[in-house]
Amino acid sequence: MNVMYRQLLLMSLVVLCACTSSGQRIDRDAQSVGLSRRIVKGADFQHVVYVNSAAAMNAGVERMLVFLDGDGRPWSADGREPSTDPTTHNPIALQLLARSKAPGVYVSRPCYQQVVDPKCSSDVWTGARYSREVVESLATAIDSVTSETGAREIVLIGYSGGGALAVLIAERTRHVGAVITIAANLDIDAWTKLHGYLPLSSSLNPSASDIAHPWRELHLSGARDSVVPAETTAAYFKRYPNAKQRVFAEYGHVCCWVEEWPRMEEELLDISLPQLRLPPP
Repeated sequence: MNVMYRQLLLMSLVVLCACTSSGQRIDRDAQSVGLSRRIVKGADFQHVVYVNSAAAMNAGVERMLVFLDGDGRPWSADGREPSTDPTTHNPIALQLLARSKAPGVYVSRPCYQQVVDPKCSSDVWTGARYSREVVESLATAIDSVTSETGAREIVLIGYSGGGALAVLIAERTRHVGAVITIAANLDIDAWTKLHGYLPLSSSLNPSASDIAHPWRELHLSGARDSVVPAETTAAYFKRYPNAKQRVFAEYGHVCCWVEEWPRMEEELLDISLPQLRLPPP
C-alpha cells in the first residue's frame, strides 16, 4: 500500500508540474523573492512588470535599473512551428533583478507569460521579435513606470535577445543613462546567418541603426558562448566605436552571469564614477 501511495503521489506531482505554465512558475518564483507583479500598458501591448522592494518603497529614486530577458522559446522543440507559448523556462534577467540591491524592475515582452492582446500572433515572438511595434510598446511601458517612480535616470540591462531590445529601446525612450547587455545578439543578421535561422525580416537590427548613442554602453559576453559568439557582434562595435566590450574567458551564454551579478552590479553601477567601471574579464 505504501508503494502504491508513493507511486500515485509521484504521478500527481508530475501531472501538476505539467499543468503549470512557465508564466505561472515565474510568477511564483518572483513572489517568493519579494517581487511585486503588475500589468502595465505599452503602446500596442500589455506587459508584465515585476518590481523589487527598493523601487516599490522609494517614490523618488535617482536611478532605476530596467531588466529585459532573452527570447525564451519562440519555436517548437523541432524548430518547425512557432511556439504556442514563448515564455522562457529560465528567466535570467529576472534572476538578476532578484539579486539586485538597486531599485529595479523587470519588463516582459508582448504576448509573453500568457498576457494576450488582440495584436498577439506568433510573428510577435518569431520574425518580428525586435520589430518597431515591440520596441515602442516596451519603451512606452518603461516610460510609464519611470514616470511613476520619478527616476531621473534609467539603466537598461538586457540579457541575450533582451540586450538587442535594450539598445533599440534606448533609442526610443527617455532618461537613459546607460545600457548594459549580457550575451546579446547585437547584430541579428550575423547571428541568424551563423545558426542558419530564418532571417528576422520584420525586426530592427541594432547594428544597422543610424541613431546616435549619447549614453554610456557596456556589452558583456563570454568566450565560451556558442549561442552568441563575441565575433558575431563585430559590426555593432564598428558602428558604435564608443561602446565598450568585455569578454569573460570562463563564461558561456548562461554561466556565470547570475552567480556573479551581485559583485558585478556593485562594480558596474558605482555612482561615484563618471563612467561605467569595467569589471576585469
